[in-house]
Amino acid sequence: MQFELTEDQALLRDSVERCLDETYTFEARRGIVAAGGFDAAQWRRFGAMGWLGTALPDALGGIDGGAEELALLHERLGRALVVEPVASIATLAAQIVRHADPARARELLPALSAGDRLLVAAHHEAGAAGRLARVATRAERVPGGVRLSGHKVLLPGGPQAESFVVTAREGGGHDDERGLSLFLVPAQAAGLHRHDYRLIDGSTACDLQLDGLLLDTTARLGAPNEAFAALDDAHALATVAAIAEALGVMDRALHTTRDYLLERRQFGVAIASFQALRHRLADMAIAVEQSHAMLQQALHALHEPDRAQRRRALALAKALAGRNGRFVGAQAIQLHGGIGMTDEYQIGHCFKRLMVLDQWLGDAETLWGAAAGVA
Repeated sequence: MQFELTEDQALLRDSVERCLDETYTFEARRGIVAAGGFDAAQWRRFGAMGWLGTALPDALGGIDGGAEELALLHERLGRALVVEPVASIATLAAQIVRHADPARARELLPALSAGDRLLVAAHHEAGAAGRLARVATRAERVPGGVRLSGHKVLLPGGPQAESFVVTAREGGGHDDERGLSLFLVPAQAAGLHRHDYRLIDGSTACDLQLDGLLLDTTARLGAPNEAFAALDDAHALATVAAIAEALGVMDRALHTTRDYLLERRQFGVAIASFQALRHRLADMAIAVEQSHAMLQQALHALHEPDRAQRRRALALAKALAGRNGRFVGAQAIQLHGGIGMTDEYQIGHCFKRLMVLDQWLGDAETLWGAAAGVA
């Protein structure tokens, strides 16, 4: 990233990089993917290192970091191709709870930061088209509680979740910001049906079907009908994390491809000397630098007081990062040739990870439309 690091930020960056180099090698990652896509021991290590509380205050078990520290962490996680859902749990879900219900946050988040509790945000729905307020899941008030009905899709880390932070509409129209509420739903709750699956990078995700799920009043997080601001703030920070992680993956793909071109020889010379290949590598480098700029734009956008303008700026930044990620990943595979398609080599894994990060919180095409005000 293109800003001068403080001593603490440099220490965080170096400690993350050193730990991942030692414990999250490519072969270790392949083993995690083969074993199911989530390593509980790695997750506890992330908690012990303080990474899961990077953007949380000390009172909630965090390290009092901000968006810059979060971006540094996720850029390194991206370089290591980490498949565990750090951003989904430690940023999106944690920040929703933090902003929506400070009292419950003190109860729930210290254990999350330590790696002992897994909360997953259940917000995204099919057809949302990048609209954060577009929620069709309904919460109907009944004597003593509420009844939830609806469908949530593409929840990274869902198969490992102990509880879900579910958004549901208690009032307002289809796209109204007012009318959204939050509920803490245990993963084993009656009426919650979970469909688990693996994403193309080997990570885990699930869809949820809520069939008249009954909750008592203690399940509510925060005030009724007022969840949008918490969702908006959490989504903004999670978007920064996703861009930073994609940047880390792109950087790995670029440098791996450069090294390969320098080592691979044809006609007695390194193929890096071929002008056409040098131009394609330069195009990859330009895309990576553009993504660096988009990360800086996203960090700057977090300080925008106008929420609509902030959402638009973040959507554009993530859309461009997603487009660049697909380009860099595809070029890396092309320049490697057949070896780039094998499971034993890292470049294909880089491309798959970039595709997953592009889809999370809205893919490039959807975000272009949302930023332009197109449903």
